[in-house]
Amino acid sequence: MEEAKALSQALGGPRILFKRDDLTGVGLGGNKVRKLEFIMARALAEGADTLIVCGGYQSNLARITAAMAKRAGLRVELVLGGVPGEPRLRQGNLLLDELMGASVTFVETVPRWDFGDSLEQVADKVRAQGHVPFIMPLGGSGPEGMAGYIFATLEMREQFAAQALKPDRLVVGIGSGGTYSGLSLGVLNTDIGYRLTGISVSRTRDYLLESIPLAARHGATELGLTNAPVAADLDIHDEYVGEGYGTLTPASAEAIRLVAQAEGVFLDPVYSGKAMAGLIGLIRRGHIGRDETVVFLHTGGQPALFAYAAESLLTGARP
Repeated sequence: MEEAKALSQALGGPRILFKRDDLTGVGLGGNKVRKLEFIMARALAEGADTLIVCGGYQSNLARITAAMAKRAGLRVELVLGGVPGEPRLRQGNLLLDELMGASVTFVETVPRWDFGDSLEQVADKVRAQGHVPFIMPLGGSGPEGMAGYIFATLEMREQFAAQALKPDRLVVGIGSGGTYSGLSLGVLNTDIGYRLTGISVSRTRDYLLESIPLAARHGATELGLTNAPVAADLDIHDEYVGEGYGTLTPASAEAIRLVAQAEGVFLDPVYSGKAMAGLIGLIRRGHIGRDETVVFLHTGGQPALFAYAAESLLTGARP
């Protein structure tokens, strides 16, 4: 938990702190590490020796799963998808996947997150080779992944107590929704006390207000928790998505530059850049008060910076 004094000053308030989940250690870090601790435990308990992971070409989950699988002695099969014509640049996360020797299958996904039967096809191939596959949910967004962020809530509660902090709000990006769902369960099942604000990086607010309560309710049941969110509990914003997932917006490019120049902290173009653009936008609009104390959960993903054109990051212009 780090104070971002220069950023707070640059924005004229509120008081901002970073929860540095980009520093979780394995495979260059990120929020997926917390999820994978529990997901991989389930896979091992079920006797699996091969993890099958799906995501975009610059998937953070794929990178971190490959790294953690190597440490655990597991095989990994990455199924990476994108829309037709989307470049598969051997840069950023994809370069790291290849450096780790991960097996990669490329597919076209239309709509973007529809992998069809491609995961089962890879699982059949793995079984035919005499191995036992475990198919991970998109984004690691099942109950096990949510458990990672319930424990993160408890960890932050300890940090707040140690630093005599009483944050008013936590801001986090939303992709597939697993991190936000876990955090929402943390809010409703502990005395953490802050308001949880989510900034969508890809999906519409209406979609998330429908899907997150369903997923979180299932997670609560599986994890033995009493409380689960309904749509009215959720503070979600989708006005910072831009043209779609993975598309850099001028606001996110500005956010990346501002945080780098104020704090020496790097955000990524896909998740934390858009989430910070949302935080900045909500401050400027008065949705977040300048007298609030706000925690920004940095979910990592910085390797993706190197898959984007320098000009687009430095000026916000289209590449």
